[in-house]
Amino acid sequence: MTIELGQTNFPIERPFTISVIIPNSDTRPSITFPDIVGFTKKGMSASVTPSEIGGKTITNQVITQNYQARTPGRFRVPPFSIKVNDETVQSEGTMLVVRASATTTAPVNVTTTALVSPPNGAAFLSLRSSQSRIYTGESIALTLSFFVADNYPYKLNFTALDKQMQAITKKIRPANAWEENLNITELNPNPVLVGGKKFREYRLYQSVFFPLSNQSLKLPAVTLWLGKEPIVGPPSAKPETIAFTSKPVTIAIRPLPAHPLRGRVPVGSFRLEEGLERQRVSVGQSVRYTFAVTGEGNIATLPAPETLSDTASIDVFPPKERHTVTNSGVDVTGNKTFTYFIVPHQNGVVSLANRFQWIYFNPKTARYDTLRPRLQMQVGGKADAVAVNSTVQASLSGTTGETVPGTSMGDSLYAGIEAIDSTQQPMSITVLIRSIANVLIALMLLGMIFVFFKK
Repeated sequence: MTIELGQTNFPIERPFTISVIIPNSDTRPSITFPDIVGFTKKGMSASVTPSEIGGKTITNQVITQNYQARTPGRFRVPPFSIKVNDETVQSEGTMLVVRASATTTAPVNVTTTALVSPPNGAAFLSLRSSQSRIYTGESIALTLSFFVADNYPYKLNFTALDKQMQAITKKIRPANAWEENLNITELNPNPVLVGGKKFREYRLYQSVFFPLSNQSLKLPAVTLWLGKEPIVGPPSAKPETIAFTSKPVTIAIRPLPAHPLRGRVPVGSFRLEEGLERQRVSVGQSVRYTFAVTGEGNIATLPAPETLSDTASIDVFPPKERHTVTNSGVDVTGNKTFTYFIVPHQNGVVSLANRFQWIYFNPKTARYDTLRPRLQMQVGGKADAVAVNSTVQASLSGTTGETVPGTSMGDSLYAGIEAIDSTQQPMSITVLIRSIANVLIALMLLGMIFVFFKK
């Protein structure tokens, strides 16, 4: 397990990152990242990379915490340690240089406006959702926050918060929904404006859900108990306990429009980013093709593209998958990449649009859409034969090339065989020396026979 720090010299618009690389981990652990003076913690992201070692699939995870600088300047990140499960990893820290924006010279104002309606009183508990009506499978963000005014005349203490939050989250966590939790591990007050007045917001719970059924989400009111003491005067021997109760929240769930694949396709806003290792290949030569789905939605559960039945001219091997998820607390974005090996059998132009398709429902347009490749392969051609020959020789010598399932090397053994001149026979030095030695031995025997009969 290692710690990786992001760039140390960057503009203020770009976040600084601290990443923890966890090898051979199937579950995402809860990690407490350090605070950095002058920075505000933003969303976390998780990258999952499966790999095969000794015939077994090993899952490696990279969990990243984003930090946003409040003002330009130089900041010191002191040495710190991060504990994951029962293992602790150390970092020596670093020095950060945050450059001012090229378009903005004024310092960044971290005070935001909270989209809540304050009830009577200068402190309150709020449970809010990002939307009030969504489609089945569409993302919905839930945030539970405690707000207290800057001029509140009492000191409030969070008592037995872990135990209270376990009971609260059990009530407000929707059933039959996929959850991407932001894992809030520290209570940091954020300055906000509520109704034009200055408040401090303590975020207690923040998560994004993807409902899997058509039933509306009815979240009940929840209560948080805090200790209350006067700011002026001696502390009381027995602090008063005060309860703050949120309002219930209801989210209407709309079923997806009629479609043959309704309920079996992903929901979200996506685009295709594809890549082809080479666009000109020879018959029997393997080529790597990547089909990456990028956008907003339930990235972790995105299925592989459908392989169409028209595959008589090529072989398509099962893909390797990898995904990166970023949870901002409001939405879930990222990408999922499927890497294929393709081996063509016939000369000509191969359109990958006839081989792959990925159907999804876009809630922003309320329509089903299909992602199809635009890349094409040119199979065959004299110019490729020489290049293939060099690749085959390198693969045979073990310097390059990648083995593809079902083949003995990255390229066909017979590719470019027509370019080999069979009239040129190589000469072996060992055979030449052996032939010369045989001739000399024969001459010596003849000489001995001649001397014997002469006597």
